[in-house]
Amino acid sequence: MPDLARGVMLLLIVLANIPWFLYAGERGLTLGHPLGAQGADRVVQALMIPLVDMRALPMFALLFGYGMVQFARAQEARGTPLLEFRAMLARRHVGLLVLGGVHAALLWFGDVLGVYGLLGLILVPLLFLRSTRAIRVVRGVLLGLLVLFAAGAIVGGVALMQVPPETWMIPATTDANAIASYPASILPRLSEWAFITSFSVVSLSVPAAILTGWLWARDGVLDRPAEHLPRLRRTALLGLPVAWLGGVPMMLTHLGLWVPVEISWMFMGLQSLTGLAGGLGYAALFALVVGQAQQRAERAGESWRPGPVASALSAVGRRSLSSYLWQSVAMAPLFAAWGLGLGGVLGSAAAAGVAILIWGVSVVGCAVLDRSGRTGPAEVVLRRFTYGSRDSMRSVASRV
Repeated sequence: MPDLARGVMLLLIVLANIPWFLYAGERGLTLGHPLGAQGADRVVQALMIPLVDMRALPMFALLFGYGMVQFARAQEARGTPLLEFRAMLARRHVGLLVLGGVHAALLWFGDVLGVYGLLGLILVPLLFLRSTRAIRVVRGVLLGLLVLFAAGAIVGGVALMQVPPETWMIPATTDANAIASYPASILPRLSEWAFITSFSVVSLSVPAAILTGWLWARDGVLDRPAEHLPRLRRTALLGLPVAWLGGVPMMLTHLGLWVPVEISWMFMGLQSLTGLAGGLGYAALFALVVGQAQQRAERAGESWRPGPVASALSAVGRRSLSSYLWQSVAMAPLFAAWGLGLGGVLGSAAAAGVAILIWGVSVVGCAVLDRSGRTGPAEVVLRRFTYGSRDSMRSVASRV
């Protein structure tokens, strides 16, 4: 189930990245979507903002946290000493941080690997071995602070609207994807990545999602969804409407139907808070579908097995790192000005179609790898970081 959720989640990730590759016209201050869209492009943006934007990242973070606990259990079952396990986990997160930096320098400033690597280095020593109650308390504090931030941003925006617009200070932005020279685009990409990584770490929603992933993994919510159907149903029925409705203010602002787009930042806290609810809601929805299928199979006295579509999506999830990097390998040369420059030509609707095709290629590729019993290339690199020694790597390679 976690692998299946990761496979679907990568579709949301590639869709969420689309706006930042479109550079033909003016874009909003807080969202990458181009301003003034019409027709199909306007419809796609109206759907993306409440359904996808800042919803995929918390879901990815939830699954990242869940995977930490799965990794810990696997090492415990192998008898790995605690100190060695903690060193392995630290190396793993350093590896993600390094891969994130390389990813950003070469292709994509919106990389999230660095965010998760950095948060792993911060959160694991502080909380990973703490009690469930302690983790819940810290998560509660983070959620409380996020609520205060969301409310404060809205109040600040309302106050700003009381003064003349010509007094508003709008910061200048740099679009690395609009730079025609590849060498000249590297430093801007790295600087934007550093800002995004820092902001995501202190945004509260991503750390809260990781902690939620720990809690879900301790209870086996995604490993045994049929045993947690009421919990999953509550999370989906509450989280998804909250996320969709919570994205409406930002959507209306971006489309020019509410407050001036220059102060759309006033809804960033709300978008982040409700995005956390959406990330949990999407994960719960996918688990609910699988859990109900398992339950029906049990009632019929059968053993549930995933169909070909679910198997292919799970294959993507087992190679989520490679699949995630593949998206940038395909999208950056296609859309960036230093490549084919489609980002200066296509609108939101056409770009979404290309993004879905790129994700579809990863589904087919991972299904082929799965049939041959091969892992993804990026997973092999991360395992080198994690296990360190050659002896450990030979052991891993024999299992791969």
